[in-house]
Amino acid sequence: MQNQRVLVVAIVAVCLNATFVHAEMTVDERLARGQPDAVMAHRSAEISGIPENSLGWIEGAIDLGVDMVHINPQLTADDQYVLMHDPTLNRMTDVERVFINGSPNGPRRDQRGGKDYVRDYRLADIKELRLAAGQGDLKQTVPTLQEALDFIDGRVLVVLGLKTYEVESLSKALQGRQSQNILLWDLYFSGTDQSKLRDLSEATDLDVAVALFRSRNYLADLEKIYRQLGPRLKMVSVTSMRLTPGFIKRLDELGIRLMISGFSGPEDSALVREGDATAWEAALEHGFAASTDHPELLLDALGR
Repeated sequence: MQNQRVLVVAIVAVCLNATFVHAEMTVDERLARGQPDAVMAHRSAEISGIPENSLGWIEGAIDLGVDMVHINPQLTADDQYVLMHDPTLNRMTDVERVFINGSPNGPRRDQRGGKDYVRDYRLADIKELRLAAGQGDLKQTVPTLQEALDFIDGRVLVVLGLKTYEVESLSKALQGRQSQNILLWDLYFSGTDQSKLRDLSEATDLDVAVALFRSRNYLADLEKIYRQLGPRLKMVSVTSMRLTPGFIKRLDELGIRLMISGFSGPEDSALVREGDATAWEAALEHGFAASTDHPELLLDALGR
């Protein structure tokens, strides 16, 4: 009887431990103070030559041990969402080989300035294409947003870099998804209106991360965007070059997390060219998160 009790206790302990290991961590939990610096694979991150915004790329990022993946939904002609950063299909797919004249439903490529816009193609047509990443065709299809989220299945936090979208259709596509594991992400240009982003956040119950793009005054732009988005604003992404004590203090007061965009700053550059993580280490003294094009190198530098 005693041995049976010990066996039962051991089984329960193993199950509890497995539950803990596989438990999904929320955005708030992962970016909380006291947690290790979070690493996000920016959508253009180099991961074994695999095309960005593909299921293979996502799997590769997860295998590396990143905390967040940055993906981009784009709206098709029949109101479906596929993953693609560019508004056009030309850079990332073989669209010009598959559809010689352009979209089967029009307009023709020559009517669109030689470009094939995602918005001109139906989902069924896009599914005939294959992704490439400059190293040959890897035979990967363009995933839908639903396929990507099902594939991720809570294994990593998702940052949705918003491109072409409509509030009603995207909120419908995200209906039923765990709001704690996904952040809406958009670029903020000084003086722009954020009502569409606010409406999407309210419709989906998803919080927001914003990149202060080309900002010359982080603090002033932070105040402007917070007035528009309020407490839904959970994270702000900036380069490290214009950080000021006042800006960092204000982020702390508002409870907003800081992300350093090293892929567009000196951090990734030094890491790749010289194998020097000093710039990243200095930046992460202020930030809770890092956006990088080289997650494998950065994770290694952080000892992960």
